[in-house]
Amino acid sequence: MRFLPTSGMLVLLCTFVAFSQTAPTISRQAEKLSLQEAITLALQNNPDILRAQKEIDAAGGRILQAGRIPNPDLSVVFNEAPTGLQLGRAGERDVTLSQTIEFPGKRALRMDAAESGRTVSEMSLVRTKVIVTARTKQAYYKALLAGEVVRSLEFTIGLFEDFQKVVTDRYQTQASSYLDVIRTRVELTRLRNDLSEAQRDETLRLAELNILLGRPSEVTMALSDSLKYEPLLLSEDEAVSSYAAQSYSLRISEQRVRQSQSLQQLARRSYFPDLAMSAALQRRPDQANPATTTTYFGLGLGLSIPLWFWQGPRGEIQEAQAVAEATAINLDATARQVRQNIAAAFRTAHVAEQQLIVFDTSLLADVEDELRSGIAAYQNNQIDALNVFDIYRTYRATKLEHSRALFNYTFALADLEAAKEILE
Repeated sequence: MRFLPTSGMLVLLCTFVAFSQTAPTISRQAEKLSLQEAITLALQNNPDILRAQKEIDAAGGRILQAGRIPNPDLSVVFNEAPTGLQLGRAGERDVTLSQTIEFPGKRALRMDAAESGRTVSEMSLVRTKVIVTARTKQAYYKALLAGEVVRSLEFTIGLFEDFQKVVTDRYQTQASSYLDVIRTRVELTRLRNDLSEAQRDETLRLAELNILLGRPSEVTMALSDSLKYEPLLLSEDEAVSSYAAQSYSLRISEQRVRQSQSLQQLARRSYFPDLAMSAALQRRPDQANPATTTTYFGLGLGLSIPLWFWQGPRGEIQEAQAVAEATAINLDATARQVRQNIAAAFRTAHVAEQQLIVFDTSLLADVEDELRSGIAAYQNNQIDALNVFDIYRTYRATKLEHSRALFNYTFALADLEAAKEILE
């Protein structure tokens, strides 16, 4: 059974081809959001970044604490005071001000270690921004692909609804079989089920993106960017070398090694004594005339003696040395992990790019040629409408798979950007 070509059907076919080529973005009075705007919002509102910024403030406070100078001690002593706490009649009165002075280098080493801690916090903030940027891109790409699936299904359903009317009219005139009517209904039911699932997936992807941007999940938006192909120009060795050099995770490990070295030197200084200096005003009764008093000025110099060196100082040195060795081990492990992550991400991106190239160089062109040939055959009554729509379904499926291949590649590129960073 063949369908006779009609002007309405031909218009429908031409409309489908035009939509397949352009595929405009449909927005429902929603806020337009570009990829760069999404990244900007994420960097401003993401809780991981906000926490990392607060950690820098906390590290600044630790620097102030590390540079503190011990408080002086002030003491007032009354000797030979009569009973009844009549301090004004005390025979001797001493006012002493003493100040502890740490052994030279201890305070500087503590501040160096704290400064290294703040540097680590600043690098951690940058590392978190890199990871959040990559996650935002991936969430944006997921929402783009979900929206593309929805729009494709919506248009295909509209096309089949029009086709159902044609099949029904032809059946009523006995120009078509009832089997064609059943096939169209089954196809419409399947497409509507697919559309329902695709709409739920798009809503979920947009909600995930909103949460990543620090906004309520119910905020509506229309994504204004599209999936784009950017060739992977680096070789694997070049990518590993380039991205590893940019790794803040590796820089953080190196900085922690320097911090542990400062703490190790500080621990060794615990063997050295601290000084204590004091000044005192002393009032003493005159031996010749006990009714009068004489004021004296005194200076004192004290020295702490690390007598029990095998306990506190030795334990501090042992702990600091173990921490320093652990940070050195962690640096080597981080370097290997970063390079391995970059290499694995590069291979994934390379495979995705090759798959995308297959679509661009052959598959898309082949299905477009098949579509044009099918339309021409339909116009010449060489095939029926069902065969034409089979060709359309193949064409639309190929276009959708091309979108998935493009998504896989852009997703892999974003993963490659973040592969050099390791979240702790």
